[in-house]
Amino acid sequence: MGSWQWAVAPLPTANCQLPLPTATVLLFFRNNQILTILPLALYVGVTHIGALMGYVDMPARQEADEGVLYRAWFGWASQAPFWSAAGAALLVLLQAVLVNALADTFRVMSDRNWLPGLFYVLAASCLPDFLFLSPPLAAVTLLPLVLRRIFRSYQQPKATALIFDAALWTTLASLFYPPALYLFLAVLAGISIMRSFSFRERMVTLTGLLIVLFLAWLWYFWTDRGWEFWQIQFGGLAGLYGFDLSMNLKTALQAALLLAMLLLTVLNYGTIMFRNLIQIQKIFSVLYWILFTAAFSVVLPDRPPVTHFLLMAPALAVFWGVSFSSWRNRFWPELFHLCVLATVLFVQFFSKTDVTGWL
Repeated sequence: MGSWQWAVAPLPTANCQLPLPTATVLLFFRNNQILTILPLALYVGVTHIGALMGYVDMPARQEADEGVLYRAWFGWASQAPFWSAAGAALLVLLQAVLVNALADTFRVMSDRNWLPGLFYVLAASCLPDFLFLSPPLAAVTLLPLVLRRIFRSYQQPKATALIFDAALWTTLASLFYPPALYLFLAVLAGISIMRSFSFRERMVTLTGLLIVLFLAWLWYFWTDRGWEFWQIQFGGLAGLYGFDLSMNLKTALQAALLLAMLLLTVLNYGTIMFRNLIQIQKIFSVLYWILFTAAFSVVLPDRPPVTHFLLMAPALAVFWGVSFSSWRNRFWPELFHLCVLATVLFVQFFSKTDVTGWL
């Protein structure tokens, strides 16, 4: 006659540690599968839903911020809010793929994943003005191409073509958004960080800058508008920023969100640079140059748009992707991401609420 055996689960003791619940948003992006672009596209839709549904107001057009190429290709956007929002969503998705490919190609993270692309979407959609087509949004499309050329020049005996391309793409970005030309300083600094920057290569960089401006001016000159080209491209670059000290709750929330994202990246400098190869440290140094140049050049134009801060988005995305990938505990990154996403959506939907005079 057999005997019964009862399996009794042990009671939890005081030293027992219960596992924390794990969210699943970032889990979809912790891989390098090509099909991850589908949840990324869904994420773009979620972050742009307010603009696509017409709940977020489109900002007023500022022709002074538009370069010659933006006027020619996207001048219609100010008259079509829905299509402007849809075009911005598609452009952000393309840019997220380019930024993620940049991080993967140069192995800035220990594991390849889609987190840089995810955080690019979050950074490029964090404010209501970012959700529509704008000159900075069009210009930032070329920034991953510029960074790719700079990173590839590391220890290359012959990098003339790469240096020329970096200058050319930067100047082409300024034809969409003229203040993007200030990033040329970060490009020069970045090339100097990645390699020994000879006098001949400096002349090549200057040639890449001038040839784009000359060809664009030549078209305007051919149509008897040569002076108009210089007015469009350089008319607003040498102004002094007119600070507006008036503040309301809406402006304060947007400024606080941008400042928090920037400060978290700066304060995480030691973690990002720690225990990395020399090449990766140099890549991060170039990204910091891009970040600070984009941030501080906002005071140079006369009336810079809020969308100027989109020029920081690629660098922020890579830094946040690296930081979140290095966290061993999966719960806190998930919780932090959800808090940031909730704040972003709150700022978007709160933007249409009339709060003038609250602060």
